[in-house]
Amino acid sequence: MKPDSTLASGLRRVTSDGKFVPEIDGLRFVAISSVVIYHLHWALENRLHLLAPPGWATQFLEHGARGVQIFFTISGFILGLPFAAHYLSGRDKVSLRHYFLRRITRLEPPYILCLVILFFVEALGHRYSLELLKALAASLVYLHNLIFGEGSRVNGVAWSLEVEIQFYLLVPLLTLLFSIRRHAVRRTILSSLIIGICVLQFFSPQNPRLVLSIAGQIQFFLAGFLLADIYLVDWREKPKGSWHWDIVSLAVWPALFYWSDPRFQILMPFLNIFAFCAAFKGVLSRKIFSHSSLTTIGGMCYTIYLYHWSVLPRALALTRHLGTHANYYVVLVYQFFLTVPFLAVVSIFFFLIVERPCMQRDWPQRAWRVLFERKMVKATSESPS
Repeated sequence: MKPDSTLASGLRRVTSDGKFVPEIDGLRFVAISSVVIYHLHWALENRLHLLAPPGWATQFLEHGARGVQIFFTISGFILGLPFAAHYLSGRDKVSLRHYFLRRITRLEPPYILCLVILFFVEALGHRYSLELLKALAASLVYLHNLIFGEGSRVNGVAWSLEVEIQFYLLVPLLTLLFSIRRHAVRRTILSSLIIGICVLQFFSPQNPRLVLSIAGQIQFFLAGFLLADIYLVDWREKPKGSWHWDIVSLAVWPALFYWSDPRFQILMPFLNIFAFCAAFKGVLSRKIFSHSSLTTIGGMCYTIYLYHWSVLPRALALTRHLGTHANYYVVLVYQFFLTVPFLAVVSIFFFLIVERPCMQRDWPQRAWRVLFERKMVKATSESPS
């Protein structure tokens, strides 16, 4: 047994069907790491007023938010897979009742609790206002983007979760694409939709309500669909490794976070697909993305994502006076090592007491049984003998 196996298994997320695809959690690690570093960089510039010098390193930092689009592609792959398996491999039809119930029981408790906690944190910090209360109400029903045209004032990163919810609602309809039997036709249609949507967005006015909606992000979910198609049909869920894909990985991952030309948006969904393929099929890449340290952190990405936006600036407030006159990148590195432990403690705590229990498919039934049994015991003990 490996030394870290007990710790890793204790923190590893629970899968609904018992299947664990480590590469996916490795990809989640990349996505959440890039977003966390991006927001730390943002906090240094906007809270400490430290400006990063121009150059290639700063360009990588500025594009860290693209980890969100990696999350969207992962969602398209994960949610599209069981529907694709039904249409393409003849497996059981997905129960829409169970599908929607699972989305609610898995995602809603951590999300609602986080919003309520952050609302009270802001209120106790003398930032309470009627506008903040309105923002909380809108965020709780996933309408903040639509109503205000900006990310949630309670939790700024919740904008992407509103987009995810819109995608979840459309999945049963969108996955009808998998009912097209001919592989070439199906993939041509998927690819054409991705390109067409990207081109349309490129030439359209940048309305914030559209950008912060499924209409502005759907191409990345469809990229996940295309990957699910390849994973099932071509790889038969058992991708074979090749060193050629490690070379692809070395080229694609830097391009994803460096390229800044506006036309890059048209290519980004396909670069996501190539990066994901490299993670699955590269000999060295697969070992890296499957490593337990990465997959453990990646498995906690939902909790980390929910809380990092609020925790990092508050941790930075405690460490802000340490060496602010040093080189910007030196400050970034040591502030990372000073603030991320705060985030780790908060994330592990809420992951273990909230998110991980919600990963159990039958947690509502078990919670109801425990509650019902306690009421029965109490009623029995209080009844006259």
